[in-house]
Parts: sequence; C-alpha cells; structure tokens
Amino acid sequence: MDDPNYRRLFAFPRMVTDLLRAVGDAWVDDIEFSTLERLPAEYVGDLGQQRRGDAVWRVRFRDGWLHLLILLEFQSRPDPVMALRVLEYTALLYRELHRAKASGPPGRWPPVLPVVLYNGDEPWNDPLEVRDLIAPVPPALASGLPSQRSLLLDEQRMAVDDIPARNMMRAVAGLEQSRSAEDMARVFRAAVRWMDAEDPDFVRALWAVAADAFERIRPEGADALRVDMLEDAKMSFLDRIGEWPAQWQREGFERGIEQGIERGIERGIEQGIEQGIEQQRDMVRQQSAVRFGDAAAARVATLLQDADAEHLAAAAEWVVRCETGDELVRRLEALPVGES
Repeated sequence: MDDPNYRRLFAFPRMVTDLLRAVGDAWVDDIEFSTLERLPAEYVGDLGQQRRGDAVWRVRFRDGWLHLLILLEFQSRPDPVMALRVLEYTALLYRELHRAKASGPPGRWPPVLPVVLYNGDEPWNDPLEVRDLIAPVPPALASGLPSQRSLLLDEQRMAVDDIPARNMMRAVAGLEQSRSAEDMARVFRAAVRWMDAEDPDFVRALWAVAADAFERIRPEGADALRVDMLEDAKMSFLDRIGEWPAQWQREGFERGIEQGIERGIERGIEQGIEQGIEQQRDMVRQQSAVRFGDAAAARVATLLQDADAEHLAAAAEWVVRCETGDELVRRLEALPVGES
C-alpha cells in the first residue's frame, strides 16, 4: 500500500464516513457524520518523542457532547508490534489533546477507535490487542496490563458484497481485489456512478489508489497509469482501460515477431507471428468485455476465432467506435476476414 496515496484518499470526509458505515455495527447509527473534522496526526510527547499517525478524525457521537476520535493506520504488510504502535499514537494523541485543553475533564475524555487498513497479499496474523504482546500473568496481575484492540479491515479479504451499496469502501476493496483490467473497469465504472457530485480532487485520489492496485496486474510492456496528466479523472480512467487491450495487442504482436527474429530461424518468426495474433485476438475480446460486458465479448470471440491480424486490427477499431455490443457484433459480421 502506498501510504501517501491512502492518506490523500482518506483526507476526504466521504471516505471516512463510508469506512465507518462499512463497519456495520449498531453504534455507527449514533454518529453525526456532518461533524467530521480532521485533526493533526503529528504528536510530540513531554520528553520530545515524536510520532506520526496516518490520519486522525473527530466526529460528534451520541448525545452531542462526546467526540469519537478515529485513528487510521495504513499497512501493506503485517507488523508484529502494530498494537504497541497504535497504543503509542493513542497515548500521544491524548497528551496533545490535554495540553491543548481539548480533551475535556478526566473521566470525560473522548474514546479512540483505532482502525488498521491492510492490503497485503498474506493474511494478517499479528496481534491487534496490546495484551496479546505480553506473556500470561496470574489473575492478580492482569488488572495492571495495558489494553487496547485495533479494528482490522483486510481489504484483500473483505466480503465486498457485505459492504453497503454506494459505499466507496466497496470501490477501494474491489480495486485491491482486482486481478484483471476487466475487474478494475467494473469496479471503477460502478464507483463513477456513486460520485457524480464529488470533488474532482477526490476522484483523482481514488485514481491514484487504482493506479497502485493496477501495478500488481500490469502486463509486461503496458504503461503504468499516470495520475499527473488527468483532466477528467472519471472518464480518463475508463478511456484508458479501453486503451490497454489495444496497446497489449500491438505490443504482443510486435514482441512475438521480435522474439522469432531473435531466435534467428524461420519457424521462430512464424511462431512469433502466430503468438502475436493469438494475443491480439484475446485482447480484442478483453476490450469488448470492458466496454460491453461478457456476453458481447463471447459473441465477438466466436466471430474472430479465424481472424487474421488485419481483420483483428479493424475489429479493435470498431470496439472503440461502437456505442453498443449489438452494433459491434453487426459490424464484425459485415466485415469479411482479411478486409478492413
């Protein structure tokens, strides 16, 4: 997980709101989300020790007088002492609030909800409760042990369908769980429908997280997603996904020929061309799936099963130009093999 991009995304109240709603517990109904306020995440202790959390938010809770402090930590790999780190952040946060006279009187300090967002490939098995870091003790000593448990949201293994509809955590978890360009296109297309009125900066922040997720599945030779050249992030993402298959078709075709030439034998060239054409055929099918869905892609695959490179190039152009899957199929049916 790229911490700067996640910090940027969770600097928007919309994401923090949707994260809390994704938790799903009944206490979330007592939150006044309109009061969400971001706090500094850098603290200095009395002895000069410094800690930096990833994000801290405050929100009004229950009766209108008690605030819930939300401490977010972003992790791309397990951390055996995460529970201790969170406890340190929490203690320094309380110290800072007390120093600023913003904590209220003792006994009325606001509760802290520590949340660890994790997107690593391996399951998280490290302790989330501070007491689990300490050796077992007799019952008489147990009351002296520190205690705090963090809430873990494992994005790679979350049940996306259990997250409320139109919740942006569905998009974030869906992007992290995507294993193909088609998966990412479906996730982002749904997200676009949920954020018509959102700040363009929010859309760009989501795009940056998508770009990180794409790095895990980016084929050799395909360009990385560029965040700094966006003018309209919503449409640019979908347009760019539509370009990936065409790019892979061209590069796969050319790479196949190059590999055959490098082998220096006639059969190698023929095999390279055949491999390039097969890749090109598969990428037209993928591009059709991204634009028009799996059913249309299946019909396209049938029509192109004997197509040559010239026919496939024409087909790729029609995938971009056509407005519907039915129109694409009609165009391909009318296009004789070998003609463009």
